[in-house]
Amino acid sequence: MSEWVALCAERDRAALRVALLGVDPGASLELVGSADALRGAIAEAVPGELCALVGPSADGVSPVNLAAAIVSDGGARTVALAERGVTGSLRSRAARAGIDLVIDLDAAIGTGDGGRPVSPVVPAPPPRPVAIDVAGPRAPLVVMCSGRGGVGKTSIVATAAAHAALWGLDVCAVDLDLACGNLFSCFGLSGGSNLSRLSAVGSISPEVAEGMRVTAHPGLSVVGPCDRPETSELAAARAGELLSALATSCDLLLVDTSPTFTDAVAQAAQLADRLVIVSDGGPGATAALARTSGLAVRLGVARTRIVRIENRANPREHADLSTGRAEVGLETARVFRTFEGGLETEDLLASGRAIDLAESGSPFSDSVASALAQMLAELGRLPDAEGARRAAGGEPRWHRGLFGLRREAR
Repeated sequence: MSEWVALCAERDRAALRVALLGVDPGASLELVGSADALRGAIAEAVPGELCALVGPSADGVSPVNLAAAIVSDGGARTVALAERGVTGSLRSRAARAGIDLVIDLDAAIGTGDGGRPVSPVVPAPPPRPVAIDVAGPRAPLVVMCSGRGGVGKTSIVATAAAHAALWGLDVCAVDLDLACGNLFSCFGLSGGSNLSRLSAVGSISPEVAEGMRVTAHPGLSVVGPCDRPETSELAAARAGELLSALATSCDLLLVDTSPTFTDAVAQAAQLADRLVIVSDGGPGATAALARTSGLAVRLGVARTRIVRIENRANPREHADLSTGRAEVGLETARVFRTFEGGLETEDLLASGRAIDLAESGSPFSDSVASALAQMLAELGRLPDAEGARRAAGGEPRWHRGLFGLRREAR
């Protein structure tokens, strides 16, 4: 049974109840008297516990704007908007704002026997997945996505996993680019685990998930992709189940993804404690960033869990915040920058030496470590290791160059 909190003018409350029961027959509904009370009820509840329903209001508050604000707050499991005479324009506005469900009260209150709607206006939405509980025994889940290829997701995931292992964590790096992923090669492995085998497994227990881990280095294992591209669809539907099982047997889950949002990537995004959208300054970067962030919001990812990384950034320039302010889902997103790695980074990863890269102290390696450490600190999971503490604090490291010691910019 779903628990709903709603705001609606008194004259429309009966219709609202009928419409809600048509969409969610087991729903329980609590009505509040103001927009502040509705947002406050969601904010005070456990994230993902309550659903929000905004109906016609008599106090001058725009229902669609209020529903959009609740989506932005990020605490509701489902956000629904109920109005009379719903238009295509309203549905488009709601979709752009990340509102999960739009109910037309005029269509919903046509009733049959017993006063119930003859049929629901739309099928009930599935419960919005709640992020893995970082305060419990499960590992935090950090998912890298992009919306386009070539931005450096795999390099960042491999380097971050290497740093975390050096900090003493038991790290599992998962390759959800199921058809063409090569994350395993960054660690000198000839292949990863064949995830297409999951199609023959009844339920993915922690023991089954543990058997999928291929050791790449002490404290670091790799899972995925599929051995043949044509088998990738066999594993895609089980991605969320696999990640949930893996999260019980390691300290940190890092996920590399395909350039596009496949079913597997969508499941990972919905479970992520931090969904990291990676971009660079290449052609089409802004459009890809906008598409990816907007889709993440429509999938129910709370804006508070979205982070973006500007890869191959110039350390002498400040981060570009204007793009994030203009895009859905990125209005308040934390921005990290990872710096250009150059040929040394490419050579080390191509030769399977991600651990050596993490130990190199290069601008790219250290900036990846800093981003990961700060995300783990926000989640309350920063390991008690000197390297992790230094990275989380953004302390500069010194390197000897052609002209003596130089200070690395942060």
